[in-house]
Amino acid sequence: MTEKARQIIMELFKIVGSDSLLIITHTGQLRRLYCPFKVVCKVDVSSLVKGQEYAVNAIKMTLKLEDVFIIQGRAYYVWCFTIIG
Repeated sequence: MTEKARQIIMELFKIVGSDSLLIITHTGQLRRLYCPFKVVCKVDVSSLVKGQEYAVNAIKMTLKLEDVFIIQGRAYYVWCFTIIG
């Protein structure tokens, strides 16, 4: 699985980069959001505090094909955050 995941990630990053994210706005429009962008932490996780704003410096993918935000040099699952712009 790990080698297959690596191949999938390599193919994916030929199309997308780690410096932006495609989002659908509340009006249904597709928009590219470039790093750094702001998020609010939804739960206390590691040294990050619930309710605090943080800057996402990059978007990466784990070998389990899960998206993570790079914040302060560490990877955090995207579901821990709400994007605010």
